[in-house]
Amino acid sequence: MDIQHLTPNEKDLFIKTLAECYRRLKAAKIEAKELTKDGFQLMFRSVYKDINNMT
Repeated sequence: MDIQHLTPNEKDLFIKTLAECYRRLKAAKIEAKELTKDGFQLMFRSVYKDINNMT
């Protein structure tokens, strides 16, 4: 994803999604580097859907 081409609202959603991903990892006492790329992408998509449905 090229964040430079996102609208301000899309950038805000992206940042909120990343923050929530890292909050969940911290709550689970897991570091992002412990996940595979696919694992992190799956989590990101799930969190994105959750946040996007709330707005």
